[in-house]
This record gives sequence, structure tokens and C-alpha cells, in this order.
Amino acid sequence: MYRNLKISLCLPCRNEGEHLASTLKGIPDIVDEVIVISNRSTDDTVAVAKSLGATVIEEDRVINNIGYGYALMTGFSSATGDIIVSGDADGTYPFGDIAKAVDYLIDNKLNFVSCARYPLPDKSHVPLQLRLGIFLLNNEFRLLYGNKTNDILSGMWVFERSSLEDLCLSEGDWNLSPQIKVNAMTSKKIRSGEFQIVEAPRKGVSHQRYFQTGLSHAIWILKNRFSRSSH
Repeated sequence: MYRNLKISLCLPCRNEGEHLASTLKGIPDIVDEVIVISNRSTDDTVAVAKSLGATVIEEDRVINNIGYGYALMTGFSSATGDIIVSGDADGTYPFGDIAKAVDYLIDNKLNFVSCARYPLPDKSHVPLQLRLGIFLLNNEFRLLYGNKTNDILSGMWVFERSSLEDLCLSEGDWNLSPQIKVNAMTSKKIRSGEFQIVEAPRKGVSHQRYFQTGLSHAIWILKNRFSRSSH
């Protein structure tokens, strides 16, 4: 227990077995529950996670072969912690900063914190097309919603489990990432903020197709803005 709160960490995985052990061993002791959600893994992801004591859930739903959002929603619904943390299993997110992020959430009386990777202190390991894409999506979000964010696509979030229903999550693919921030930052029921982190170079092979994924995000952010206006 950290600050008398139970903390759950949810990790969506697809074929992360090669480096999952190093990721799990780097999770700090303040995390009480680690949930690995395997989305159509064909390697030893499930076996490795179980051998290291993680709770393992297999979630096979996908949209165009992407099940990132489904995996996280399944993990969130299964989490028993007072605080839920998300992140990837590829070593990019600094799980050693979970305590600092939880402190930021509590001390600022927030319900949701997005851990922003930008502005980058070191651009060398982040492809130019990814940096440009996030810059454009950040500005699209600011233009359409009137809210500022440094990192609309961060995959590390810290939030109160009691706020899960108010986040109104529904996107089964990569679009869960912008959805959770858009919903948190525009909700009248959720107090949100950003906490600065420094990401590390990823381990393994990315499943992202930057142009296609970025275009999908841009279309979703636009359509979501006007679908909300029509309600």
C-alpha cells in the first residue's frame, strides 16, 4: 500500500515475451497488483507473465488487428486497486516514477493524470514522423476542444478507479489513447492534469504504423468533437 492506497498496473501486451521479464522486474514495490493483458500473443508472453506472478488476462478482440483499447478496458475493469496505472511492456515508460505520479495526483486533488513525454529532453530515439504527428495532434486537440496538452498519445496514465465510469471509454483500437485524455480533460466530473516523464528507447518491434495510426487519430479527434456537439 502506498499512501494507504492499493495500486494496480495494467500492461497491454502482444508478443512481448522477449523483454517482458525485465519490464516486470523493474516495477516498484509500491504496485500491489500487476495485470498483463495479452492481445493475441503467439509467443511466450502469457507464460512469462504468469511465471513472474502477474495476473494474466487474454483478450482477443481487435479492430483491424489492433486490440490495444480492448486490452486496456478489460484490464481496467478487472483491476482492484484504488489507483490504476497504465503503461506499455516495451520498457519506454518510467515505472520508477509511479510514486511521483501518484503523489502529483493526490497532492493536486486530481482524478486523472496523463504522464507526458513531451517536450522531449532527448529526441535521438524518437522518429521524426512520430514527433511531428504528436505535434499536429496536440494542436488539433487544442484547436477543436480549447484544451492544451503536451502529449495526446502518452500511454502512461494514473487515475482513480472510482473515475473509470466517468471516463466513458469505448475505443477498442489505438484510439483509446486520445479518447481517455479527451474525455478526462473535457469532463465536468474529472479533474485532470499532466505529469512530466522521460521515456526510454523501446525494446522489441513496434506494432505501430505511424502514418495510418496518426491519420486514424486525427479523424477520430475531429469526428468525436462534432459528434459531441450534436448531442
